[in-house]
Amino acid sequence: MALSLKGAITMIDKSKFEAEDFLIDTTFQHYCAGTDQLSIEYWTKYISQHPEQQKTIAEAEKLYRLLSGNKAKLNERILAFQESFEQVKVVPLKSSRIWWSVAAAVLLIIGLGSIFFAEEKTAPATVYAKTYQTKAGERKKIMLPDGSTVWLNSKSTLKLDENFNESNRLVSLQGEGYFDVTHSKKPFKVETSEFEINVLGTAFNVKSYPDEITSEATLIRGLITMQPINGGGIITLKPSQKITLYKKTTTETTLPQQKRQLKISHPEITIDHYQLARDSTVVETAWVQNKIEILDQEFGEIRPLLEKWYNVKITFTSPELEKYVFTATFSKETVEDALKALKEVEKFNYEIKGDQIKISK
Repeated sequence: MALSLKGAITMIDKSKFEAEDFLIDTTFQHYCAGTDQLSIEYWTKYISQHPEQQKTIAEAEKLYRLLSGNKAKLNERILAFQESFEQVKVVPLKSSRIWWSVAAAVLLIIGLGSIFFAEEKTAPATVYAKTYQTKAGERKKIMLPDGSTVWLNSKSTLKLDENFNESNRLVSLQGEGYFDVTHSKKPFKVETSEFEINVLGTAFNVKSYPDEITSEATLIRGLITMQPINGGGIITLKPSQKITLYKKTTTETTLPQQKRQLKISHPEITIDHYQLARDSTVVETAWVQNKIEILDQEFGEIRPLLEKWYNVKITFTSPELEKYVFTATFSKETVEDALKALKEVEKFNYEIKGDQIKISK
């Protein structure tokens, strides 16, 4: 395995690589993180043999630190302190003066440790200065102070940190948003209840509704790193890739058909490519163009999409109805127009009472 990995590395011509190209390389990420000896050896040798690229590689390493974070883990720092403390040679104390000096030093260490732990434990809460919201069935385009553009989908909330575009570019999202981020030395960070995303300049879609069983991030161009809140390593997405996180609280009955029978006790992450409709529209971001793109999806899977788009509540009288599979495009159609179109593919009945829709056989 080691030989095949090294062979795969050397087959790629890196002479024209920009910093972002190095970042996308998984082995380069391992080199920066120091997690794989083979990658470390390869890139150390490569850098020494290609001095003309050292500046670009140094920039890539800097970007990696910005995107992944540079903070050492608390337990690693504690372990290092313990090891250094254990290495101190124990000597007999011959004088009370020496004893008091050592006692004072120990107290100082304890005091500093208390401050250290307090700082680790009581990190200041994020203060948000600006909030944008959309109602059910509403979509909104927002221009941020740094020049970035965000499209908010139905029933979504975007919050900006009070120091946005000054000391940081931090936002919080609940719902769905499409981000077109301007390039800056300050990383652009998106926080959701399930994961955090770090970017520099790129276009991507984030979907994280509290009432849905999955959260998603889809990269259109550029580079993003994503890290689940509840654990897991940093994942780097390449253009056209989509990452889906199945939430920890999902149950068999709430999962779409293809995921049923799987008892998920922890977040399950899958990485795939975004879907393209017949006209090359990206399914995951079609909503930005005021379109619904449905591509080989089950009725139960598209229910949340239809509910938020049309501001309705849909119920099924039979689990079999949720298994019906559809491919369709809707733009200016009403909810009844959409149901009529779907009904031509699979036979079912529907009843509309206000914002309540019942689907039956």
